[in-house]
Amino acid sequence: MSSYSETELQLVREALEQQRQVLTEHIRAGLSESEQNQFAAILGRSAGDSSDEALASSLADLSAARLNLEVRQWRELDAAAGRMASPGFGVCQDCDAAIPLARMVANPAAVRCIACQEAHEKTHASQPHGSL
Repeated sequence: MSSYSETELQLVREALEQQRQVLTEHIRAGLSESEQNQFAAILGRSAGDSSDEALASSLADLSAARLNLEVRQWRELDAAAGRMASPGFGVCQDCDAAIPLARMVANPAAVRCIACQEAHEKTHASQPHGSL
């Protein structure tokens, strides 16, 4: 059962919406940048030598990875928004302890307390994340 008051839930809700808005802006900018790069390559305005092409390819890969991360974070926030009404919101899914309010405001998508999250990251560090 959630141990947050309505005022505390409102703080989490506001943090969630702010983070989702920032991510939405970053995703839109990233998609726009990707489209511009694709159009430049199609029109033949891409770099000429192989080192320039390798750098451009690396930058494109980095941009795609960043965009992938931002989309995944946005989806996690969206899922958290859906969980806010459930009685288990703010309760660690591993140990059933209350997740501190400060953690939930900093990361509204959190589903684990800090100790359980650290343990999870140590045991699942090599698992790949989903993609677009």
